[in-house]
Amino acid sequence: MPTTTFETSRADRRKGRRRRRATLGLLSAFAVALGGLALGVAGSAVTAPSASALAKIKCKQTTGTAKVDPIRTHNMPVSNMQHLHEFFGNNHFLSLSNPNAANYSDLVGQGTNCVNPADTAGYWVPALSYKSTGALVPVQAFTAYYRSWDFQKTGDGVPLPEDVRLIATQHDWTCGQFESTAPSQSIPDCSSANGSPGSTLTAHIDFPSCWDGVEPNHSSTEVGDTNDNKHFAYRVGSGCPAGFPIKTVALRETIQYDYQGRGDDLVLSSDSMMGTSDGQSLHADFWNAWTTAGMASMVKNCVNPGGNPTAAECG
Repeated sequence: MPTTTFETSRADRRKGRRRRRATLGLLSAFAVALGGLALGVAGSAVTAPSASALAKIKCKQTTGTAKVDPIRTHNMPVSNMQHLHEFFGNNHFLSLSNPNAANYSDLVGQGTNCVNPADTAGYWVPALSYKSTGALVPVQAFTAYYRSWDFQKTGDGVPLPEDVRLIATQHDWTCGQFESTAPSQSIPDCSSANGSPGSTLTAHIDFPSCWDGVEPNHSSTEVGDTNDNKHFAYRVGSGCPAGFPIKTVALRETIQYDYQGRGDDLVLSSDSMMGTSDGQSLHADFWNAWTTAGMASMVKNCVNPGGNPTAAECG
């Protein structure tokens, strides 16, 4: 017998009710799953490290400027032949009668202008100035980032060895993290930046993070270049190159300048000496004079998984 319109309608209503019940059941199950996920996230947030674990050590304005380089010209007299550097972190360097003659014992545990008081390391970079007047471009902020050995935000890495003295040349310039300018080896045009934090001329310098395991061994009577770069290498692809099996934390020095111009009116103090221009000679120096316990704690809690990160220690 043919199905009547009434029977068809009633069958359709039954199907509709079954679909609604099924849909409600799925939504209920989904809500339970989301609730469980939320509880899991909330519970894990108490003990798990941050997904962006790293140390972000902010240091206040430069501790001073001088034509000295305690790594490359160690125990040599101060000379106008050396280019001008701006110093950050350890504020004991420039109180010495000859900063070039500084030794590890003069620096470790001394004063610092970094927020983490255990970071008594020395950081310095070539001075950036205006070509026409020679006036220094004001530094807006200096930050030392300590991350996983492969420059990612999470992962493992051992602390950098005590008294290691490194010079890094891998660099780029940008107009800040909130600007669309591509990283460049030369100072870019930042005339469209507004000068607020993250929207101003910014220098980034990365240090190598693969080590051969040879501990620094510097005597107080060394003269000339005491850098330890021969024992360090940059990673290659997803690993360390042969001969450098130990993965250390990766250091990046970032300097934000109070500048929003075209870039062609600036020069680094090292440009002429290194036969370059437009900031292409950008490099950075690092002397590890952290307190030993302070760096070990920072790496454990801020960089490596399973630590207990705090704002006071990690920034």
